[in-house]
Amino acid sequence: MKKITFVFLIFSLGLTGFALAAERGGGGSGSGFSGGGFSSGYSGGRSGSFVSPRLRSLGVRSVPRSYTNRSQLFSTGNNRNLGLPSQGPRGEAFRSSFVSPRAMNSTMVRNNMASANSIGFRSQIRGFNARENVTGHYYWHNYNGLNFCHYYDRWGCNWYGWYGTSGFYWSCWWGNNWWWYDPTYYRWCYWYDGWWWWQNPENVQEVDVYNNGEYVPSNSDETQVPETQAATENSPAQSQIQTFNSKDGSRMVKLAGNSHDAFLYDTSEKAEFKAKYLASGVTDVRFSNTDNGKPLQIMLSLSDGTFELYDADGNPVGGN
Repeated sequence: MKKITFVFLIFSLGLTGFALAAERGGGGSGSGFSGGGFSSGYSGGRSGSFVSPRLRSLGVRSVPRSYTNRSQLFSTGNNRNLGLPSQGPRGEAFRSSFVSPRAMNSTMVRNNMASANSIGFRSQIRGFNARENVTGHYYWHNYNGLNFCHYYDRWGCNWYGWYGTSGFYWSCWWGNNWWWYDPTYYRWCYWYDGWWWWQNPENVQEVDVYNNGEYVPSNSDETQVPETQAATENSPAQSQIQTFNSKDGSRMVKLAGNSHDAFLYDTSEKAEFKAKYLASGVTDVRFSNTDNGKPLQIMLSLSDGTFELYDADGNPVGGN
């Protein structure tokens, strides 16, 4: 009882004066709701990111959040023709070849990147970059049995070349991320949780995972939510979709499928994104009242009795 009372108190304080307008279906009038009208306790929502069934079948465990600022994306246009070292770790002639792009999901690469992304190795990167700054020189090292070389190019980028049993490949350390250049699709990908990911610099909402020579969209299952509904109102397909519209007409949330997946749509005149996944197990959707000039917020009620709060662009508010 103490825990329930405490959680309810936090929720009440956080939503005091938070007027919500819920509008369901085909454009009926919204009714106002005050924060004190919710009797369920706010327990902070859930952790983790949504992984579509398609990605889960590949072995993907989590999806990175997209960069909202394009300047955070490493995009130099090409790999600057960084070639192979002329000498190996012990000064011998370097006889290895590049790892094929299709092998960048191989066990060797995954093991190498797990070591490179470890806390122990990342703590040494700053020292390497500060000390080893002669342009065009290859600095060889060994970390936990892994041979690698550090190379500083004339544009100021720090490259790390990984020398494994199946070949050699470069990755660039930039913005606290490892980046790899795909020469087939001319794309820069970053390493996250065991996979290489590409974010479209022209559409930051598009985040794809690289898998053996192809790119799989992280929202590949959003096709379950149709843009138009040709079925009749009473058809089974229609009954599986619930639509919620904000009072100002700028946003729409659709609940689809047996798992009640929530997708956010920008329905304003200057739509900046098509559809964005928010959460699963959603039972209700409410929008804040913007008549007072405050920005729009979206509150999702979940089947486990908790709530999640998002801004108009689908970003979690308060860490959820």
